[in-house]
Amino acid sequence: MNGEEKMTKPSKFDAKKAKWNLILFSATLLFTISLATGYVLLNIPAIILAFLVYRYGKSILFADYYERKRKSKERFELYKQKKNEV
Repeated sequence: MNGEEKMTKPSKFDAKKAKWNLILFSATLLFTISLATGYVLLNIPAIILAFLVYRYGKSILFADYYERKRKSKERFELYKQKKNEV
């Protein structure tokens, strides 16, 4: 790895990320409580919250992962182009 690919920790509080983490934690907590108590109706809000996180929050929560994935895909495409030239 070169110097620019190193992971850096955010230096300030990220309110958007904290909001989506709280929603994800709430969904997980509701699901766990529904398993422990047998109260199946708690799964409905848990599923709705999990869907919201999946639909709108994953790009915020997992931005570092998607950036690394994009860079890896670009390197692979460059490798394929160079391989086809030879």
